[in-house]
Amino acid sequence: MIDTEKALMRVMSSSDEWQSWRALRLAGDDLAPMPQIPYQDDVGGFFGPTGRPSPGGAGEGLCHLKILGLASSAPAVIAADWLLEMRTPAEAWLDRPDEVPGYLDDPSIARVWATASAACGLLAVGRDPGPRAIGLLRGEADAGGRFTGGAYPTFAASAVYWMVEGPKTEMAEWGLRWVRENEESWWGPWERATALTFFGAAGIPVEHATVDLLLDGLLSALPEEGHEDLGLTLRALELARHFDSA
Repeated sequence: MIDTEKALMRVMSSSDEWQSWRALRLAGDDLAPMPQIPYQDDVGGFFGPTGRPSPGGAGEGLCHLKILGLASSAPAVIAADWLLEMRTPAEAWLDRPDEVPGYLDDPSIARVWATASAACGLLAVGRDPGPRAIGLLRGEADAGGRFTGGAYPTFAASAVYWMVEGPKTEMAEWGLRWVRENEESWWGPWERATALTFFGAAGIPVEHATVDLLLDGLLSALPEEGHEDLGLTLRALELARHFDSA
């Protein structure tokens, strides 16, 4: 089980400026001004897995900023502006297939992932993604709650419908139940952390069965001094703080 103090000390001794700032914030220390986020470009785009600006990456980045209590910060504002400028004529979003995290079994997943993540990020920071994106996502859910593409699109789309239609509506609850009941062998701590980032940004409470299961699984699996991936350690601690204070 992770030890917050030991994990934060490890992060602060070995991390970059952005990670150190976040660790100091978690420790309750006085802060210098917020540094530039290293995976966000000057016009607001967040980088995806290949290091290029990605609507899916920007949506997740906005959800992370919401978790940090930075939904009104300059990086969040320009990211939201960038996302709104990147909408397609159908008022949705597209990513390249290699920008989709997780397991890709169909190129169309890139459209669903980008739209679900971008819409979730915008809603989380109080911006309107538009009704067409929400309607398009509705057609991507199967009877069991799984959205086209599986894990990552389902994480984001379930959070979208929680915010749009309210707690415990069918679209949200079926997706959340699918996440809870269908964890696959390739899911690791980052899958849990990403799901919790979307769910936390959407305001889903820790008492929800899916959130409780994922958070317990994430925190209990990490070593006392945190994971060797310092970003994962920080994200886990930030999520624990968020859900504890929500």
